[in-house]
Amino acid sequence: MALSDLDVVVNLYRDGDKLFDLLKAVIREWRESPWPHEKERARYAEELFSQSLGIYEEYLNKAHEQVAGGFSTPADRKILKQMEERHAYWQNKLKELTGEQKASC
Repeated sequence: MALSDLDVVVNLYRDGDKLFDLLKAVIREWRESPWPHEKERARYAEELFSQSLGIYEEYLNKAHEQVAGGFSTPADRKILKQMEERHAYWQNKLKELTGEQKASC
């Protein structure tokens, strides 16, 4: 048994919205808490949110390279467009949560 057996894997295509929604709730709930351990959890949620968006963006960049190389179908391009929209949505949510942009809701 190795410590690497404790890794958790989340498929951002299939479960990304659920993950980002949970992290958003943690950030909103605990960011202003009077308790240091809850503030730390909120900071960790922000880190996970940001790291997950970075991984998502890396995938989108690779997918764009494949499309530019001609390796795609209309269905692939449709999925890619949907993924770009979701990425932009969650990127804006993180900016709202961290105060980088005013809420547009």
